[in-house]
Amino acid sequence: MDSKVEWIEWKVTAIRPETADCKTYVLEPVDGLPVPYRAGQFLTLLLQHEGHKLRRSYSISSTPEVDTSFSLTIKRVVNGEVSRWLLQNLQVGDTLRSLPPAGRFTLDSQADTDLLLVAAGSGITPIYSLIKAALYQQPQRRIVLFYSNTSRSSTIFKDELDALTQQFPERLTIEYLYSNPPADERARRLNNTLFEKLLARHLDPTRNQPAFYLCGPEDFMRLVRIVLLFLGFPAESIRKENFVIPPQTPAIPEGFGVASQVEIEYQNQRYTLAVPAGTYLLTAALKAGILLPYSCRGGRCSTCVAQCLEGRVKMTINDVLTERELAQGEILTCTALAETSRILIKVG
Repeated sequence: MDSKVEWIEWKVTAIRPETADCKTYVLEPVDGLPVPYRAGQFLTLLLQHEGHKLRRSYSISSTPEVDTSFSLTIKRVVNGEVSRWLLQNLQVGDTLRSLPPAGRFTLDSQADTDLLLVAAGSGITPIYSLIKAALYQQPQRRIVLFYSNTSRSSTIFKDELDALTQQFPERLTIEYLYSNPPADERARRLNNTLFEKLLARHLDPTRNQPAFYLCGPEDFMRLVRIVLLFLGFPAESIRKENFVIPPQTPAIPEGFGVASQVEIEYQNQRYTLAVPAGTYLLTAALKAGILLPYSCRGGRCSTCVAQCLEGRVKMTINDVLTERELAQGEILTCTALAETSRILIKVG
């Protein structure tokens, strides 16, 4: 019953320091074939570290059809052993393996609404990719970015963003918020009051309601989302990208899930397995040797997304899929439990 992991092998061709604890790695696929991706997506690296197989996801900072190379930006995470090891040891000429690019933090190519982007720290990485896509490929959109950091020196892509504001002065506006600014500047840490003031200053009531994209620490994004909902903006207009934490399967509430016969369509094959009550679909599939894609295993990243074609599932955590995507039958296999005795899902 075993399936194979679909992976890409990359070669590191260049390394650019961004800040004291952040670098951008330029990658080329070893087989020379193009790797399709969308602005705002991430790459899940398949790593061997101290004898353990690990998966870590990092945002893609390049933009297709804008940048000529593919780049991944990695910032050291507090107590993050893997990010520290990569930043200290990864060299030009080294090779890496990854899953194909994934993620739903992408622009609607058919929309013409303005964009209001809110980022903190390395949360700028997918946001930077989105900004370039919108500026170069969607000329009808105006963009406002609120970007929080400790200081100027810790601000990733500061020079590149400033260059874009000069190139597109009528379409891109940036508010830098520093909690530890130079002595001649006032500290600005994003809170409810400041965020509401910034919105009032920059939102144009004569234009269409904007789409909101948030990326940063969980508490930061929660604050922003609560304010937006309180002000009456619809939840469907707000997208957020979680920093993917090391894999941690959430506990299953007592009484959740029923035993089910699950059929899985994956890699042009159909697999059938009996899933016990209270067992996540991804967990059951991996145990049976069906190597479905995954990264966070916590309902936070969308690498494991699938389409439920028959039957019903219930997810214990869904921090990614929108109401529209749920209505279309999309599920996260890592947190999905069967609610019917037969289920058919399609992956990929």
